Parts: sequence; structure tokens; C-alpha cells
Amino acid sequence: MQVVEYTRRAELLLLLVLALAPATAPAQTPEPTVIRLRDAIGDTIDRAERDSFDLFPNTADFQYAAVLALPGPEFFARVTLASADSTRNIFFRIMPNDLERIRFLIDNHGSVAEQQRTDSTYAQALASFWNTLEGSPLRRMPREPFIVQTVPQAPTRTATVGEQEPATSQHRYDYTLLGTGLGSLAGGYVGSRVGIDYVRSQTKSAVDACGYSYTYTVNVYSVNYPVFWGAACGMTAAGSIVGYMIGDGYDRKALPSQMPADEGKSWRTCCAIGSVVPGILLGTGFLLVTGIKRYGKLEGDYTEIDNDPDGLTILPMALTGFCITVELATIGYRIGRAIDRRNAGKAEAKRRAPGH
Repeated sequence: MQVVEYTRRAELLLLLVLALAPATAPAQTPEPTVIRLRDAIGDTIDRAERDSFDLFPNTADFQYAAVLALPGPEFFARVTLASADSTRNIFFRIMPNDLERIRFLIDNHGSVAEQQRTDSTYAQALASFWNTLEGSPLRRMPREPFIVQTVPQAPTRTATVGEQEPATSQHRYDYTLLGTGLGSLAGGYVGSRVGIDYVRSQTKSAVDACGYSYTYTVNVYSVNYPVFWGAACGMTAAGSIVGYMIGDGYDRKALPSQMPADEGKSWRTCCAIGSVVPGILLGTGFLLVTGIKRYGKLEGDYTEIDNDPDGLTILPMALTGFCITVELATIGYRIGRAIDRRNAGKAEAKRRAPGH
């Protein structure tokens, strides 16, 4: 009887284990899905498309690649490498902003190639992007095994360069500042030439430090305010608008800049501050040289403007001098920023070097 009782208990225990087995089985690993980058490429990037769009330029023995998505914020590029006698897969981790930048490169590959040829800083930034993306290849994805499934993507219209939102405001700033300076220079010169007229000569008396009396002749001028300020303000505004439009065109062709994680700001700050002093000296010198004679319109050693007692007609020259000061400070900032980025690139390369 005792043996029969043990047998029944064993049978019940076996049935209980079999009943609970499906509930305790490990959850199935989520299957990755293929991300369709653009209609121009499709689901898979082959060698011809890789060379045509300059994708993954640092990966030797590239055969083809696909971008995979798993639950979570990251994506992975599965790249198949083909050597003379074998093939293997490697994986690159891609963040969402990296994926959008790759799509931007595909959509605007023509303007991107032109920008690389004409702007060395742009080319360096793009090279840094690919170096960072391809710098740490993985042998496998975090979750395996997997069966690739294709997820269709709605057709995406390729935006033209003129339709996309500007990726930066650097060129708008630079060209607006340059246009304002040139406009104030031209406006002040034209305003002085057509708006300031000679009226008469006036003899004045004075006493020198030794008590001797002497006379001197003063050339007196008058200002036609509507003509003077119309030319000065109109040409300054026109220069600013034209500069902004030119800069906006360049900004719309530029890639979004990516700042390295460890990029400092010490050099750009120091260079900008250091450039302010020579900028002030040069801007003030320009004001003194051009303002006293109103761009050479006032002739003679002693000149006066009888209806401009406050000297407001010097403002266009002052604005040009101010633009010169700001321009020099901006140049210093740009130089410092280039040094900061170069140092950040060296630090990134050192960190990715073997043994670090």
C-alpha cells in the first residue's frame, strides 16, 4: 500500500510540473525589425549605394548593411563584411539623432558632397561623425537569436535644400554682421557726400596761451537731414537684409553640427575676450579717422556743421566701427572654437585607442 501511495504522489508531482512548465518557460526574445532608411536605398545598403551616398566610409570589406530596431531607444547597423574566403557580421550602435543624420546625408548627398569640397571644417565634422559611429563595432547585438522582419515605411518625400529648415544660424549671423558693416560704411559715405553741403567761410578770433590774439577761418556746413539719414539708414538696412538672405541660403545647405561630448569652451572664451581689445582699438581708430571729416566731405583744418551741434552725423561711422569690433571678436571666437574641437577630437581618439 505504501508503494502505491508513493507512486500516486509521483504521478501527481509529474503532472503538476508539466502543467507549470509553459508558464515558467523563458520569455521569447523580441525580434528586431529592419528600418527602411529611404526609398532611394530600401531595406538594404549595398556596396554601390554605400559608395554613392558615402555611408560607413571607414568600414573595410563592406558588402551590405541593414539598420535594425529593438525595443528601446537604440538602433543597430548590421554590416556584413566579405573577405577573400569568409564573411562575417559586425554591428554598430546608432542613436536616434545619428539615424536622422544618416537620413539627412541620403536626402542631400549632392549638397553634402559640395559642402565637403568647399568647407574643410564641415568635412572634418562629418569625418568625426563617422569615426565616432564606426569606432566601436560589436560582434553581436545585445539580444540574440533573432529573425529579421521587414517593417514597411510610409513613402517619404525627399525635401529639397531650399525647403528644409536651417540646421544652423552661423552663416546668418556672419553675413548679417558683414552686411550691416558694409551698409553703414556705404550709407555714411553717400549720406555725407549728398546730404552735407558747404555754406560759407567764417572768421573767428582766439587768444593763445601767451596772450597773443589771432584769427582763423572756419568752413561752415549744413545738413539735409532727410537725404543724409535716408541714405545712411536705407543702405545700412539693405546691407543687413541682403547679408541675412545670403547667410540663410548657406545655413539651409549646412548639416546639423554635432558637438563632441567632452568639447570644452575655454579656448573660444579666451580668444573672444582677447580679440575684443584689438577690435575696440581698430573700431575706435576707424571712427576717429572717418568721423572727424565725415568721410572726407568736410574740408579745411577747422570745420563746423551749424545745424548739427550734437554731432549726430557721426553715427554711421560709429556703427561701422562697432561692426569692426564685433567682427574681430567673432573671428577670435571661431579660432578658439576650432582649437576646442581639435582638442576634443584628440581626446576622443585617445579614449578610443586600444588599452584606454
